[in-house]
Amino acid sequence: MNNPKRVLLLGAGGMGMAPLALYLHGAGVQVEAYDDRFREPLRSHLQSAGIDVLSESTPLNKPDCVIRSSAIPLNNKGVQGWVAQNIPVYQRGEFLARFTVKKKFLAVVGSHGKTSTTGMLCWALDQVGFQFSYLVGGMFTDNQLPSGRYVKESWVICEVDESDGTIDYFTPSVTLALNCDWDHVDQYDSKDSMGETFRTLFSRTTSSIITPTNSELSEWAKLENESLLSTFDLKSEPSAFLENNIAAVVAAGKVLEVDLSTLDYSKFPGIERRQSILHQSPTRTIVEDYAHHPTEINAFLSRRRLVLPQHSLQVVFQPHRFSRTQALAQNFAEELSQADDLHLLPTYAAFEEFDPAGSVESLVGYLPPRLREHTNIFSDFTQLCDELGPTPLENKKDQILFVGAGDLEKWAHGFSAWEKAKGNKLDAFSYYLEKKLSKSTILRSYEPLANKTTIGVGGSARWYAEPAHSEDLRSLVEACKLFNIPRAMMGRGSNLIVPDDGFGGLVLRLRGKFWKEITFRAEESLVVGAGARLNEICSFACLNGLKGFEFLEGIPGTLGGALRMNAGAMGWETFDLVEWVSFLLPDGSIREILGTDLNVGYRYCREAFDGIALRAKLKSEGKSDHRAIRKAIEKLAKRRRSSQPREASAGCIFRNPEDVSAGFLIEDSGLKGEREGGAVISNQHANFILNQGGATADEVISLIQRVRARIKESKGLILEPEVTLMGKSWNEYLS
Repeated sequence: MNNPKRVLLLGAGGMGMAPLALYLHGAGVQVEAYDDRFREPLRSHLQSAGIDVLSESTPLNKPDCVIRSSAIPLNNKGVQGWVAQNIPVYQRGEFLARFTVKKKFLAVVGSHGKTSTTGMLCWALDQVGFQFSYLVGGMFTDNQLPSGRYVKESWVICEVDESDGTIDYFTPSVTLALNCDWDHVDQYDSKDSMGETFRTLFSRTTSSIITPTNSELSEWAKLENESLLSTFDLKSEPSAFLENNIAAVVAAGKVLEVDLSTLDYSKFPGIERRQSILHQSPTRTIVEDYAHHPTEINAFLSRRRLVLPQHSLQVVFQPHRFSRTQALAQNFAEELSQADDLHLLPTYAAFEEFDPAGSVESLVGYLPPRLREHTNIFSDFTQLCDELGPTPLENKKDQILFVGAGDLEKWAHGFSAWEKAKGNKLDAFSYYLEKKLSKSTILRSYEPLANKTTIGVGGSARWYAEPAHSEDLRSLVEACKLFNIPRAMMGRGSNLIVPDDGFGGLVLRLRGKFWKEITFRAEESLVVGAGARLNEICSFACLNGLKGFEFLEGIPGTLGGALRMNAGAMGWETFDLVEWVSFLLPDGSIREILGTDLNVGYRYCREAFDGIALRAKLKSEGKSDHRAIRKAIEKLAKRRRSSQPREASAGCIFRNPEDVSAGFLIEDSGLKGEREGGAVISNQHANFILNQGGATADEVISLIQRVRARIKESKGLILEPEVTLMGKSWNEYLS
């Protein structure tokens, strides 16, 4: 493989892919990185390092090759698009093995503990000034070191993963092997088959093999090439894995001819999600650990029992993958039996299909009766908080241990925030988000909303956010879901009335460069961010000579709001333009849906109410001279100015009944000029209510009630509001 100049990373938010992005960028490779589930602070770390983080999977430049995470299968539609173009596509491990084949390479391998040991080794080498390259499959606590680094003509230190089979591509100079417990049962049907993978790796190792003394690993190494073998002593008790990590690191240092024995390893910052203490008080400690194999769980629980022997062990466990849970259910139950109380979460599937044999319920039957009778399975975070309860009194102490992989991290950090907020979910919401949002995202409490609407009425939002990008938006939405906090979207604030008592949850507003982006695409179309104003889209289309966008000129809103409302004017509707829309869906995934597959009606799009529109591809009616388009825009604008008031309003208040306009009905009933405080029905267009200064939401609502009652009485028709009442249903106000 010739060293590429440009690469595209798919699934770049994974803990194996992100350090590869940093390593390749340092090597002078132009890296474009895409993931539909990037997280902060990882996304910002990559961007600050100079890596192009993409909002779509289409790169800015054609890559020399594509590197995919193992979580993205080869038959993925996006991957197959590159295959069809004859662009080489590699799994992460395969590419890394090829890229480093001529380098001095130290591989850290084992069924578990690779990330912690690799991280400690890299930290130790950095402490003594050793120059080396590395890739660590986790983030150092507080980002004290980046997870990947490139140094020219140096050793490469890297954990090599056996889970996807790409370990078979590597030919290390040095192999540091920690353990070999049967795992990844979808890849290996027995411990023997997994052991064979390690033995063949030893046979390819060229300089040194490092294993624990008197272990099966050392026996295999002797069989392959005894002259390369170096060993380190392990302590036998399970809780001594930190001491064993240090022993492995010191042994690796000897092979590299670096003395690492005198360092103070208590200063090692640690790796996030590895025995991370999230909260500590005299009576309660909350700890998170990534342990997802029975051996790891045994070591972690044993150590925590020794650290705080007077604290009861409250364990929250989430199994990782159905295949592993099915194969090791009895082993999991045996190790989890160390808990005083056990609480379970549903099995995290990763990329596996649901299998009832690997569900979390499969291990309950193996628990001892004292646990089996009281162990519950939780799918609701609030119920788990209620079960664990508030901080114990002085005569009772506990440690809450969140154990497992998957999305357990959200529950662990959520409970820590809930504990810090003393059970107040609105305060816990902000504590939870403290390290999960980029610095450019705005999050404020008790934010006035009236000045953000076109009619200028209403109270404040308990929380108000302007997310910098889709990853921060997802974090905000997930926090709302976790803490059961209502949320509402706000664009430019047209077609919206905020109640005088405000909104008791989170108001989201998509503002800023990321959301306002408008780009010209092939086939005479535009890709537009949900925060772009409709008149800006119209102007951009005009400058590029694209027809069909003219009716947007006078609609006072953003694309996101227009998609939710299927906004229209002068006989056209928003979805007349839509080729596809990218949505953040309720399950946290991002999905591109064709316009023809969307459930769209008059002033309605179901997907835009259930999810959040992020961006859309809008198709034109073809090309035309921009002067002709400008003339058409000015003609429509003139019609609008002559028929619609320019004072503060929320736009048309009522939907048009079939075959007649609401404005005509209101005018014909003699309601023009009717007033309620500062709110008045427009004399220019009767379907508009104006704020002539100092109006309140209650006054606007009262006027709406009066109009609706009069039309029902005089015309026998029931007018339905077209405007949205934030956080409320019109049924509460209209009988």
